[in-house]
Amino acid sequence: MYVCLCAGATSATVKEVVAGGACTSKQVAAACGAGGDCGRCRRTVRAIIEQHFAATATEVPCRQCTGRVFCQLHAGGSRRSSARAS
Repeated sequence: MYVCLCAGATSATVKEVVAGGACTSKQVAAACGAGGDCGRCRRTVRAIIEQHFAATATEVPCRQCTGRVFCQLHAGGSRRSSARAS
């Protein structure tokens, strides 16, 4: 299936790039072009990235905390909600 019509990138191409180490949509765009032009496919590219990391049981690096894994703050959780749950 084509993920990016602008670059002609398929889901297989994006999956290969992610398996090769790309963990952000910008890195995928630099490697194969998907998401680098109009941007309509970035949501799909991000979903492929998340699926890869879920399947490999590793955490996706947080886009806002460079070099760190998804943190509670940027993953949509908040310290208040986790404190209330305890």
